Amino acid sequence: MRAIAEFVMRSRMNAVLLTLVGIPLGCPAALALVGLRRGSGDGLFVLALALMPVVAAASVGYLSPLVSGLLITQLVALLIGALVLRATRSWNLALVALMIGVTVGTVISSRVSGGILESLLDTFERVFGIDPEQMREQSFGEMQAIGYQTWGLLVSSTLMLLLARWWQALLYNPGGLRDEMYPLRTPFLLAGAGMLVWVYCLVNEHLMFWGMIAAFPMVVAGICLIHWLVAQRGWGRGPLIAMYVMLVIATPAIVGFLCGLALIDSWIDIRARSSNNR
Repeated sequence: MRAIAEFVMRSRMNAVLLTLVGIPLGCPAALALVGLRRGSGDGLFVLALALMPVVAAASVGYLSPLVSGLLITQLVALLIGALVLRATRSWNLALVALMIGVTVGTVISSRVSGGILESLLDTFERVFGIDPEQMREQSFGEMQAIGYQTWGLLVSSTLMLLLARWWQALLYNPGGLRDEMYPLRTPFLLAGAGMLVWVYCLVNEHLMFWGMIAAFPMVVAGICLIHWLVAQRGWGRGPLIAMYVMLVIATPAIVGFLCGLALIDSWIDIRARSSNNR
């Protein structure tokens, strides 16, 4: 991984190359690394060159308007998140910026392409063997489809930003990512607003994914708190593995738990209380 980060930092063209190669692999973190380390000038240069083949492929019909729109959304939102993190050194603000960028871009992509629902139902049928008619009978509509796509894109974009920050730490500040993420807490007002939106959306099944999106900074803060607790108590990797498995197989339930944990932490500061009780 260090060799990849060093390759990206050697030149802007290297970053462009890795971003283009990484798009189908879900790894455009090179763009975020450039934004984090070198700022908006080089970041926008890499973004512009990386977008050119995406736009060209869309213009000749090689990529559908939806796929090209989602690719552009992820790259633009990822750079925005990286630049906000660079300027503010605040993961909370970076996550909010990333959330807004991904949400706006996905909604625009859906409107321009004529909708996400049919494409998503086709994917469910091919990959998971789910009957599209069964999904329609459960009132799975365009609003849920956009929310589902936004949630997936937000999670993958956050992972790319974390990877870029880890690369930066490997090169210039070993252990820096851990030092940033362990103490991460959501401000109480943001946590309270996120929880209210989450609860409101939870009682309306058509809005469940939108509630998860609104609460996403709290989800990340809850994950960071659990990582800190596991490290402090020396519990090994078992609890972390269990948490991530539950995030995949029981997403709404574990999201609710993480939101509640983050809200409590934003109120009473679990880390400080744990230190004081030693």
